[in-house]
Amino acid sequence: MTHVLSFRGVSCQFDGQRVVDAVSFDVAPGEIVCLLGPSGCGKTTSLRLAGGMETPDSGEVLISGEAVSTPTHVVPPEKRNIGFLFQDYALFPHLTVLENICFGIRHLAEKERLALARDLLAQVAMTDFENSFPHTLSGGEQQRAALARALAPEPTLVLMDEPFSSLDQQLRDQMRDLTIKLLKRTGAAGLIVTHDAADALRMADRVAVQRAGRLVQIGTPENIYAAPVDIGVARMFGQVNTLGADALAGDTLAPIGGATAREWAADEIVGVRPADITSAASGPAYAVRARLVAQRHVGVGWLCDYEMPSGGLWQALFREPDAPARDNFFVPASRLMVFKQSEK
Repeated sequence: MTHVLSFRGVSCQFDGQRVVDAVSFDVAPGEIVCLLGPSGCGKTTSLRLAGGMETPDSGEVLISGEAVSTPTHVVPPEKRNIGFLFQDYALFPHLTVLENICFGIRHLAEKERLALARDLLAQVAMTDFENSFPHTLSGGEQQRAALARALAPEPTLVLMDEPFSSLDQQLRDQMRDLTIKLLKRTGAAGLIVTHDAADALRMADRVAVQRAGRLVQIGTPENIYAAPVDIGVARMFGQVNTLGADALAGDTLAPIGGATAREWAADEIVGVRPADITSAASGPAYAVRARLVAQRHVGVGWLCDYEMPSGGLWQALFREPDAPARDNFFVPASRLMVFKQSEK
């Protein structure tokens, strides 16, 4: 299979600092891959390398099997058959919505161009805004217009840089779903850059976690959420309760239901997500000694604070209608994460 996008050992540096470090990954036809990581990890530079806006110092970028970026040769963005969707929408302010969408398909005859643009406007529910100028639109309306413009040239790949970060939560969810729907409908592959784990979990076929310029893990959202390679990756997806080996002595984690009893190494850390804690055991699990010190309703359930025998605090999220007035809790064995202390 020829991949739509391939990075082969790509590195890039600015002012002597390597911001993309030996990155390799592929995007298959029709696949959505999310580059996830904190600010400054190199993900936007990776996107710009894919788009032809930066030059690699080593390695190569391929689109549909053709080398389009090497240290000595960079095919310009307009010749890569790619679309762009940016955080700031980047609509031309002096053009109407319809004219913005038509801009990238001027090679078509006028009748065909207008038909395609209006069909895309209908798909993004913007038919009534074709004669509007960008400054008269809301943020969500501008984003829908920008999405239509990105898809108009029928690209094989759409590059998206934090495309939903300026939208409120409800609009963000709507735009995520609409973007997936249109990408899958058109068959275009997508590469999304984000620091928001919700984007990755909701949209991506695969997630590539980037840190300090390097890819540290790539896999399906389910795999990375359930089996992160280190505590740093685990925390990309939300809060993680932790205990070091020195706090695991005795019966702090008591195996029940066939769970494995084990000796903890001095450099090990146990991690558990609040939502993975349960009030009753079912199957292999660990019974945890703790004292309930606070609880509050948070809509989806009850968020409880527990004081551990070591003195630290853990949080548990119980999706139950009534307040859990109980000490102690359980962790399913399959949800217990174990890391090395050196893994940040």
